[in-house]
Amino acid sequence: MIPPLAKTSSHEILRRHSIQINEALPEIEPIEELHPQDARSVAIRSVVLSHVIGVGFGGNAGRLKGLLKEFGIYEHASPKEQDLLSRDQHTEQEKVDATWRTECVRSLAWCLGLANLDPFRRCDDDLASHFPAPAADPSTFISKARLLPVDEIYQQADLHYRLHWAARNARLTGHRCCLSEELIGERRKALDWVIGVEANWDEIPDNT
Repeated sequence: MIPPLAKTSSHEILRRHSIQINEALPEIEPIEELHPQDARSVAIRSVVLSHVIGVGFGGNAGRLKGLLKEFGIYEHASPKEQDLLSRDQHTEQEKVDATWRTECVRSLAWCLGLANLDPFRRCDDDLASHFPAPAADPSTFISKARLLPVDEIYQQADLHYRLHWAARNARLTGHRCCLSEELIGERRKALDWVIGVEANWDEIPDNT
């Protein structure tokens, strides 16, 4: 998938749903300039996030951290995630931010071929059923993980980049929009990480 084709395909989808298009919005980086994650890394990130999300829903951070250490994947948590899991007290905003990570996991589930990805609705209640329970050893899940073709993921990343612009522009201009800026932003974050826009989870840009 080359950037002009990805942009054209995304615009076709936007037109079908009557979503505003910014023709001047640049193409995303060519795939050959990126460093996509492999299936194992994506599976591990999804497991880490499932524990981070637990903090948002009132889970014991110390126990969640202990489980990731027991599974040998705590080092895959980002610095900000490690900080969150290392504290007993969290602000309401930190809890809200943690719960929004479910939408990142939805993107990762799609990349792993486990779920669909509908930008017009929040993730389904059964999302967790596609992943190991928090206290269950995720090693088999991680070892068996398989990714969708990188071209498909790249296309979704391009689409969410343009959806993110439309949702943000609607908020800034006061226009109605069928998109949730928060939902699209979280899903875009995960897709951009998978295709290799930025390897550091905490530093993935969200500019449009």
